[in-house]
Amino acid sequence: MSKKWLAAAALLPWAALAQNSTLSQNDDATEITIYNKVKQSATSALAPVTVITKADIERRQPRSLVDLLETLPGMQFGSQSGGIGQTSSLFVRGTNSNQVLVLLNGRPMAQMVNSNVDFSQLPVNNVERIEYIRGPRAAIYGSKAIGGVVNIITTSQVNDTKLSVTGGSNDYYAADVSINQWVTDATRLQLATGYRETRGYDVQPNNSQSDRDGFESKNLTLGIEHKLNQAWTWDANLNGWENNLEYDFGEPAWLGFSANKNNTETYQIDTGLQYQTQQLTSQINASYSEYKAEDWNKEGGSSYSNKSFATTRLDGLMQYHYSEQSYGLAGIDWQQDRQLSDSTGTLQPDRDNTGVFASAFHAWNPVSFELTGRVDDNEQFGTHGTWQSTLSLALTEEHAATLSYGTGFRAPTFGEIASAEDVGSLEPEKSKNWELGLTGDYDLLNWQLNYYRNEISNLMVYSNTPPYSLINSTKNTDALIKGVELVVKATTGPVNHTASFDYTDAKDIGTTKQLLNRAKRKFSWTADMNIARANLFAQVLYMGNRETYGAVNKEYTPSYTIWNIGARYPLTQQLTLNGKINNLFDKDYQVVSGYDAPDMEFYVGADYRF
Repeated sequence: MSKKWLAAAALLPWAALAQNSTLSQNDDATEITIYNKVKQSATSALAPVTVITKADIERRQPRSLVDLLETLPGMQFGSQSGGIGQTSSLFVRGTNSNQVLVLLNGRPMAQMVNSNVDFSQLPVNNVERIEYIRGPRAAIYGSKAIGGVVNIITTSQVNDTKLSVTGGSNDYYAADVSINQWVTDATRLQLATGYRETRGYDVQPNNSQSDRDGFESKNLTLGIEHKLNQAWTWDANLNGWENNLEYDFGEPAWLGFSANKNNTETYQIDTGLQYQTQQLTSQINASYSEYKAEDWNKEGGSSYSNKSFATTRLDGLMQYHYSEQSYGLAGIDWQQDRQLSDSTGTLQPDRDNTGVFASAFHAWNPVSFELTGRVDDNEQFGTHGTWQSTLSLALTEEHAATLSYGTGFRAPTFGEIASAEDVGSLEPEKSKNWELGLTGDYDLLNWQLNYYRNEISNLMVYSNTPPYSLINSTKNTDALIKGVELVVKATTGPVNHTASFDYTDAKDIGTTKQLLNRAKRKFSWTADMNIARANLFAQVLYMGNRETYGAVNKEYTPSYTIWNIGARYPLTQQLTLNGKINNLFDKDYQVVSGYDAPDMEFYVGADYRF
């Protein structure tokens, strides 16, 4: 019997169980901080928000953040050049990968100073929670928050001590230890560390580098939280990781050097002091982050490149609730970006950015209204104002409609400045985004439908042919992105379902052609159920065809559909066994033209809680 028939047989019980229907609802008590930087109920946010909890992460058993996030609405990893650890860029709602603001515990990461954050390089074992908001949030966060914001949270409020081990395909193995404990009624300590390694496979088998492209990663998280009294809380955290990656990246003829190995080192220190009463919340935060990347030839070649960057940030805000459902909020932040080293010997000058913002939210049942404004003074690119307004109307007890308008901007990164032919003509990217959202919440399911229209001017794009350099700033692109998202959640019997469909029309206004790496159509479905103490899950991802970097003569990378399944079983109260199969039907596909995606992979592991 073939693998496909075996897999189909394994999924038959799911179809049978799906014939019963009961209610599946989100937890209304879920709190988020991503919406306006202070804690609030996820259901009170007037924008599409997705929260991934620690329980979700354990059920899905991801090997990377790409593995965890790729099925979320609005998300496309459009330039994933291989398996675990290989370069991967996130596109949200058709915007560029550098138009998504990525935060670590609410603070920006130094990697964004030079380029976008590579999600394949970030450790997943120390992640406790992820908050993801779609649409512009520049009026709160400033530069880069054009397509959305992703906040990766490593802190935990739950007492938990766990040891995890995993092994699998391509000589993969990982070991992780995490300790989260309230050592007193007022003090919480955290320690998490992990190591993972894979020999990988040849991600670009048709080039001159015939070898396996492996990945090695180690990480450390330290944290402390102390309640000074009933109102005041202080916390501090350290996150760091180091990765070694072997890769295939085109031919030396256009690269200029024959690099095929990369080392990155990242660490971030942050601390904060918060005061909270029933009506007033105030906080002061500080963070420092460094990122270093080096490339060389693993066969001993002398050609290499190395760069390092740092970000220092101070911010504070105050929120006052003048009624149970209404509040005013104001804040200020200062950020300094620095380039610490460059093998070319040319360093970009330090750059400061100061931002001030204010927001007001008021509810008159059945109407809610929010207005937010922000001004950024960028030392290199001048002063920019952004604002956002949102109106929400409860149509019936089950239905609501939301209309919003928001602007955004993004200052060029150090990498873009270094590659531009005419730095003097570089201008920040600017966006204007309209969005209409409809929601329905019934006894048997809930759904969300969003339509958005985003105009982006001065969009900085790269050529589609080697060496993929930044197009002259005088020829920057104006883009129009229109899209529809549909998210449906339901429970049928013991099975919890989440399905989403995205249609993204992201075009260059001048050429009317779809922007690179954006599939027009994407569909995902995730289901999990508990049966006889075991937890089972299944996942489907369909990605439509798209033109990608490296495509010859405007050819499109074909569409693909992949299935993943997994199971967890508590053997004892402390020991849980788990297993997962990625690409169940062994689909042969590519995300980036010329780079093979992984074949069918299996992983088995165990978690032991003390």
